[in-house]
Amino acid sequence: GTFQLTLSVEAAIAPLARMLVYTTSPSGEVIASSADFQVESCLPNKVRLNFIPKEGLPASTTHLQLHTSPRSLCALRAVDKSVLLMKPENELSPSSVYDLLPLKEIRGYSFKEHYLEEDNVNPCVSLDNMLLNGFVYVPISPDGEGDAYDILKELGLKVFTSSKIHKPEVCQHYPGHMMERSYSGSITAMNLLEDLEYDIAEHMVNDNAVETVRKYFPETWIWDIVSVNSEGNADLDVTIPDTITEWKANAFCTSADTGFGLSPTVSLRAFQPFFVELTMPYSVVRGESFTLKATVFNYLTACIRVSVSLAESTHFLAIPVEKQEESYCICANERITVAWAVTPRSLGQVEFSVSTEALQNQQPCRNAVVETPEKGRKDTVIRQLLVE
Repeated sequence: GTFQLTLSVEAAIAPLARMLVYTTSPSGEVIASSADFQVESCLPNKVRLNFIPKEGLPASTTHLQLHTSPRSLCALRAVDKSVLLMKPENELSPSSVYDLLPLKEIRGYSFKEHYLEEDNVNPCVSLDNMLLNGFVYVPISPDGEGDAYDILKELGLKVFTSSKIHKPEVCQHYPGHMMERSYSGSITAMNLLEDLEYDIAEHMVNDNAVETVRKYFPETWIWDIVSVNSEGNADLDVTIPDTITEWKANAFCTSADTGFGLSPTVSLRAFQPFFVELTMPYSVVRGESFTLKATVFNYLTACIRVSVSLAESTHFLAIPVEKQEESYCICANERITVAWAVTPRSLGQVEFSVSTEALQNQQPCRNAVVETPEKGRKDTVIRQLLVE
């Protein structure tokens, strides 16, 4: 006959569920079977994270929304996309969280280098032929077949029972007697205790010798602990850093009711239609001249006209390397570079401020119509130089 079993799949049985079905016949023989079910690595505490809007100018404000189980404690993180590209294997995911479990499944009777196999104490079956109704029956040994003991062993289950979990074994050489079975790997409880005490002591010594090195990464934007309210919500207003990049953010939360949860990774794009970057040394000697370069990038789909200027200061003398134009034409995915010969006059940290602005100019660029971006029309970069 057949029958059906209905099982409820929950996060508590992830990542692997192993089912054992067995019955005991009137003769005491145990008939068993097992099956493995791979369960999706799903965490019970559902966490959602969103940026509103998902794109913004550098130094502007964006809204970060977090939703999870009520009264959860959450850790938030947002880093530059390049950080994740360097070590993607270090990213948290439901699978990596389950991989941290000290034990996910048990198979066999192995402990360290020892094999804890049990002796079969059941007597073997004689090889005597049987005559029945004029037919001679010769017993054979079904060595290739398993039994209930093998199934229990595969599941890592130790069973204390008087039922028959071993299949009968045919006496090959010693009819009427129990087959001799010896296991060189047999160990005593005292051996196990000594091995365990040694491993614990060794582990403690190794832990004391561990050295943790921590470094600060400027690519990190958000690194914070947040508590959600009784409805499971937390809203944060955050300022987008000045870097033009794509930020990756995620969160994990813990709750006394639903346990651990991990959000999918969400993105925020810090975008500006055009921007300027400065090229300069880290430090110079007072009176030493160097070249300060300002490169303007245009990632619009149209041509623009921009002005580039270096703020005047009494702390340095700056002379354009080439004749400085009133405006420069930059078409899509192009760049221009403006340079100054700079001679510092003061010691210490000297500040340089370079601005570029998209102009509303009717003068064409290479026979193309000039457009003015709706947002981010002006970009200013301020950097410091050490003068010794």
